Amino acid sequence: MQEEAGKTAVIPGLLLLAPSGGGKMAENQFLMTMLEAGSTNVSNLLLHHYHDIDMTTGELMVYLELKSYIDRGNPTPDLELVADHLGTSSKQVFELVHQMTKKNLVEQRLRRQPDGKEDAYYDFTPLYDRLARAVNHERVVNEQKQADLSRSELFNQIQVEFGRTISPMEMQTVNQWLDEDHYQLDLVQLALKEAVLAGKYNLKYIEGILRRWRQSRLTTPQQVMADKHQYELAREQRGEGRPGSTSDKPLVLKASLKKLHPDQTE
Repeated sequence: MQEEAGKTAVIPGLLLLAPSGGGKMAENQFLMTMLEAGSTNVSNLLLHHYHDIDMTTGELMVYLELKSYIDRGNPTPDLELVADHLGTSSKQVFELVHQMTKKNLVEQRLRRQPDGKEDAYYDFTPLYDRLARAVNHERVVNEQKQADLSRSELFNQIQVEFGRTISPMEMQTVNQWLDEDHYQLDLVQLALKEAVLAGKYNLKYIEGILRRWRQSRLTTPQQVMADKHQYELAREQRGEGRPGSTSDKPLVLKASLKKLHPDQTE
């Protein structure tokens, strides 16, 4: 088999083995035979998930044989020939095709040709639809598992920072932040960090931070950090908030003068 991005090339029909001897001529003859046989592209998603769509290994092999003919322009291959390639009886192949039809994995349709005649063909669109749903379901399940794991880690992080076990009521509050208020989990983690830096070890303070951020239309950690950076940059440009800066001294002087002369205005 030749691996491609997301696909596997399958040589239809009998498996051809390169001759062990015979020199260059035999090797070239084998390559020509292989090229003339053609190849069939099969998604690795099907190879890895065919059991998830209630498809048996026998049905998969029949699908591969049918598709090898369809890819070469034969939409209705002889099932007896398919059976011969698979090393089984035509009755068994007919039964497998019937089972695939009952499972809604394939449909036998008719289409009108330019000359007015009707041509039968196998339509595997239902199989691809079921495969897409199965893969999407697996993705959703994995995302939910990851979300549950991340939420558990958040609870543990809160308990570590608070130095105690959080109560069921507090756990419900955190769940409401995530499920009803739709705060991002990493945003809650950032709010927890801000609360710890402020020496506030309670959920009410964290919730206040989250609400202020939402009122300021800051809904992601990246937006919060960018806003904080802009704020600090603006303070530095004004010379505010730094111990010993020249802008701090006039503010201290004004406060002292007001205490000495409260009746004087600025």
